[in-house]
Amino acid sequence: MRRIGVLPHTGKEPALRMASELIDLLRSKGIDVWLDEDSAGMLGMAELSGAPEGLDAGIVLGGDGAFLRAGRRLALSGVPLLGVNYGHLGFLTEIEPEEISWALDRLLRGEYRIEERLMLRARVVRSGRERRSYDCINVVVVARGTLARIVSSHLYIGSSFVGLYRGDGMIIATPTGSTAYSLSAGGPILHPGMEAVVITPICPHTMGARSMVAAPDEPITLRFESPNEELLLTVDGQFGEALQPGDEVRVERSSRKTRLIRLHERTFYDILRTRLIGHFEGAESAAGRANEL
Repeated sequence: MRRIGVLPHTGKEPALRMASELIDLLRSKGIDVWLDEDSAGMLGMAELSGAPEGLDAGIVLGGDGAFLRAGRRLALSGVPLLGVNYGHLGFLTEIEPEEISWALDRLLRGEYRIEERLMLRARVVRSGRERRSYDCINVVVVARGTLARIVSSHLYIGSSFVGLYRGDGMIIATPTGSTAYSLSAGGPILHPGMEAVVITPICPHTMGARSMVAAPDEPITLRFESPNEELLLTVDGQFGEALQPGDEVRVERSSRKTRLIRLHERTFYDILRTRLIGHFEGAESAAGRANEL
């Protein structure tokens, strides 16, 4: 590897300190380093910012949110990312901070594998014209705004009308995002290597409305019934906009992929057990101990 990007969470001091140490370590090994503009400013290394061209890899120091931001930014150029967990769950990250030296040695020796993840593209269509599009790694959410009104969503898959959903909104998730908001709303967990999309209604106003799994090659369209509904589109919990009456949201497979660097031999189910189910079991155990006092 000749050039590696370092992408720390700029709001986390431990991540910034590790970024500075990592940059020194990479330079000592003859590796050219790239920083995004914000990180370069925080670290006082403006000379390392610029266009992220020719990157062989990116090392993300943060939680899942930082990984999502980096993934969207570098997906166009297909840069694979190694996540270092400075967050809570760290479901997308591969290593803990104390493993960085070990991980870097393996990375430079080429002892890793690349895991590709499906991405989606969400388009806002207004008066028959595309207004804006967003790349999505996790979830596309259309939900009610500030007032607690029911959202009436007409769901189409391809040219077929699926049904009218009344509730707080709709979630459209990738397999990667199936363990996030969609799971909390009652959706299924999908293996991240699957080619599928999860559609989950949020707090539906009928017991018959359930999450469904669709093929990614048919576009999904959401149309909304009432012109008075205040709706918000959110992508990966980080970007989005307020929708206007008559807007449509169209979601389809993106031509881009998120590429993850994997160093450990653990499976998705190992990660699921230790980082999701394990957290739940740990909370239950703590609650049980508290009740015994």
